[in-house]
Amino acid sequence: MLLHRAALPILLLGGTLAGAQNVVHQAVHSDRVTRIHTSLDHISVITLPERITRVAAGSQVMQIEWHGNDVFVKPLQSGQSTDLMVWTEHQFSTYELEAPGDVKQMTFVLDETSSPVPRATRSGVAQAADPPAKSTDQNSLSVIGSTLLQVTPVTARGVHPAKDGINVSIKDVVRDGSFFYVRFAVTNSSPLPYRIEPPHVFEITPRQSADLLPSMKDEQIAAKTVAQFGANQTAQVSAEHSDIPQNDLSPGQTAEGVVELKPEDVSKPGIYEFDFGADAGHAVKATAVL
Repeated sequence: MLLHRAALPILLLGGTLAGAQNVVHQAVHSDRVTRIHTSLDHISVITLPERITRVAAGSQVMQIEWHGNDVFVKPLQSGQSTDLMVWTEHQFSTYELEAPGDVKQMTFVLDETSSPVPRATRSGVAQAADPPAKSTDQNSLSVIGSTLLQVTPVTARGVHPAKDGINVSIKDVVRDGSFFYVRFAVTNSSPLPYRIEPPHVFEITPRQSADLLPSMKDEQIAAKTVAQFGANQTAQVSAEHSDIPQNDLSPGQTAEGVVELKPEDVSKPGIYEFDFGADAGHAVKATAVL
């Protein structure tokens, strides 16, 4: 469960930080996953250098609350782990919340406040890092943090990643009113660097077998599966905003992002193609039934 509210209740339920054996100080790492060791009936605190704008987790096995610069994590079930993504005003970080273990090994506090905060500058004068227009986008995307109970994982059906190309994986989707918030991952399995561009998103209209779509909802599908629908008509979907914290990928790297969509009809499953352009003449895209 994830809540955006004052964090005092979880402190009272989860115990105290007095005598913490494991307090870690490090910078924010946007290019790798940081592991958080948890323990039942105890909380772990992640402290960041600036205000948190939204968070997302893979499941409800942890109680997660966030307020200001702090995230509070309390495991609810034994033997269960999940991932956690945190966006601040200018940074992005990913954590693996380990299944509860020995309290002597747990992470009581992960202090990342020493991490420098990126600031845009012009002529040597510090400028506001976000123009006013972007604040609206940040507010709209913060729904990911406030509607975690609606996060739905997207599974792969017959999708085989290329061994020497750029691969796109659709990870999960949040549905909120007339909007979709889709999290994706891009992996560079090629020998050359790759720059991620915001995707163009299209809805594919099936000419046949449309009755199969409800049973395939929330699945990423292969090109041969798309062909079975006899689809040859597409309509571009309004992509309100894309958030890609890391644009440049070296060979072997993976980066995640979120795109906000506004389909014409969110009440029925549709086939959506996420087109990231081409790399070395090969299309970089993924298709999912959402």
